[in-house]
Amino acid sequence: MLENRKQIQKEIYLPIATYCLKDKQYYIKEYGALLIKSAENSDIFNTHKNRILYKNKLDIQEIANELNVNKATIQRNIKKLEKLDFKILKIENTLNGIVYCLPSENNIDLNKFALINYEMLKKMVNKFKSNTIKVYFLLKTITTETNFKPATNSFIAENIGLSSKSKNNLDIITSSVKTLEENKYIETKKVNVYEYDKEKLREVPKIRKVYRICNFDEWKKEIDKNKVD
Repeated sequence: MLENRKQIQKEIYLPIATYCLKDKQYYIKEYGALLIKSAENSDIFNTHKNRILYKNKLDIQEIANELNVNKATIQRNIKKLEKLDFKILKIENTLNGIVYCLPSENNIDLNKFALINYEMLKKMVNKFKSNTIKVYFLLKTITTETNFKPATNSFIAENIGLSSKSKNNLDIITSSVKTLEENKYIETKKVNVYEYDKEKLREVPKIRKVYRICNFDEWKKEIDKNKVD
C-alpha cells in the first residue's frame, strides 16, 4: 500500500502559482515545499483539486533541513506567504485541526498556475535558488514542451521582480538559465531573426535566444544518466 502511494506521488503534477512571480514576498521555495508535503501527507492525488496540509503533520525542521536554511527562516517566510494579497496560502480551522490551504482552482490557466511533476519540483526546491525557480515558472507561462519561444534577460528579470537596469540582476538571469539547462529543465538555442532598422532603412539580422520546456521523460533520462555516471 505504501509503495503504491509513493508511486502515485511520483506521477502527480502540482500547481505552482505564477501570477505573483513579481512579488518579492512570494517565497517560492517554501511554497513549493508546502506543495510537496501536501502530496506526501494527504490523499489528494487529483491535480485540479485544492491542496491541503494539516499543520500538526507539518515538520518545519524537516523542511528547513531539506532547504538548508534555519527553522526560523521557514516559519517567517510561511507567515509572509499567508499575508500575500494573492491568497495562495490560507489558514483554516477544521474538525481535524488547523490546515494550510493551497488553492488551485484555476491551475489550468497558465496565467495563474503552472503544473510540474512532483519529482521535478522536489529536486528543484531542494537544489535551486528562488530566482532560478521563478525563471523556470515564468518560462512555463510563455513557452511549451514542443515550441521554442524568445525571451530577453530584461523581460525575464522584470517579470520575476528584478530591475532590468541592474547588470547584477541580468547576470542572475543568465546564471539561472544556465542552471536550468544543465539540469534538463529547459532547452535553449540561438536563432537569427530580422528586424527593420529605421536608420539603415533595411532589415538587419539579430541573434535571439529562444526557450523550450523539457518534458518529464527528458528530465528523468538526464537524472538517471547522472546516477550512472
